[in-house]
Amino acid sequence: MLLVNTATDLDTNVLHNYWIEDLDMDCINNYKQALTSREQYSNYKNLSTEEFLRKIGVIAKDYNGNGDYGITVGGLLFFGDNNAIIHKFPYFQLDYLDQSKPNVDRWLNRVSSVTDNLNIYSFYRETIMIIRSTVNNHFDLDSNMNRKDTSGAMIIALREALLNMLMHANYYEKEPLRAVAKVNYYEFSNPGKMLVPIETFFTTNRTSSRNPIISKLFVQLGESERAGHGGEKIYESALVNNYRKPEIASNYEGTKLKIWKVDYADSFSGQVISERERSILKAIVSSDNQEMSHKEIEERVKLSRTKVDSSLKELMAKGTVIKIGNGRATKYGIQQTEEQLLALAQAMPNIIRRKLGREG
Repeated sequence: MLLVNTATDLDTNVLHNYWIEDLDMDCINNYKQALTSREQYSNYKNLSTEEFLRKIGVIAKDYNGNGDYGITVGGLLFFGDNNAIIHKFPYFQLDYLDQSKPNVDRWLNRVSSVTDNLNIYSFYRETIMIIRSTVNNHFDLDSNMNRKDTSGAMIIALREALLNMLMHANYYEKEPLRAVAKVNYYEFSNPGKMLVPIETFFTTNRTSSRNPIISKLFVQLGESERAGHGGEKIYESALVNNYRKPEIASNYEGTKLKIWKVDYADSFSGQVISERERSILKAIVSSDNQEMSHKEIEERVKLSRTKVDSSLKELMAKGTVIKIGNGRATKYGIQQTEEQLLALAQAMPNIIRRKLGREG
């Protein structure tokens, strides 16, 4: 399993006994129409179905076998009839669940490859439309009092997260791929360990996909950001919207990405945290360096030293605030992972430019 998890060509193999009739022609025609509307692919418009599928890598020569042409693994997963996919990948399952309303039993909305007979392409088309509708139409005003669309950054982040889940999954594993909209965050999970170091996910411009054909099919459409920059866009959305920083975890069992849609203080709603503690968290997060002294917190939240001291002790006991330095130099900040700190350091020039723009 270790070799499968580290391989970068899981979807290039040519399948025997599969052909065009095992693919969903409605999906292929929709994809062809979308692709040929882009100028660089307009010359594909008059190709036959077989010629078109060869051009985009769905049909390929079996270089490791007898040299015959057939459907690639990536082509089957992307465009295949669901029953045909299940015969090769019996655990194939893609799910989107909207659980953002806690008073609704189980889910508000669901897209499932199992109940809806979907492949990767049809699942993506249905899910991305629904996810976009869950983003609040949020905006800020720039220094010239012009409307600045910040919901757009969130939509891009969610698109990149969904694509990342679909493009980098290990489809030979038994676990499903799942995107879930929660009350305060979105979570994307897929089997397969990331092929880039986790601590650089939000900062690297290097990409490595275990499914090059699936990745190519998405990139050709212009759906994905340029190679390797999806993580940056996800982190940038949190900065633009002042949301809690995204979190990612990855091991040989799978990868989970969490994208918050609230700020750090509000991300604890529903947990045991007082309004006084929440006001202190908001003060720290909104400060320039996300660090504040005891005195600065007192002045910002308009509370006595005793009350601030008591709340800080509670927050440190819960692991949400850390103490930095000693004596008069002591400050209080937010606990952050290594990858979050690296992303913040890389993003600092843009933060400073935005701040100067507002002050100017």
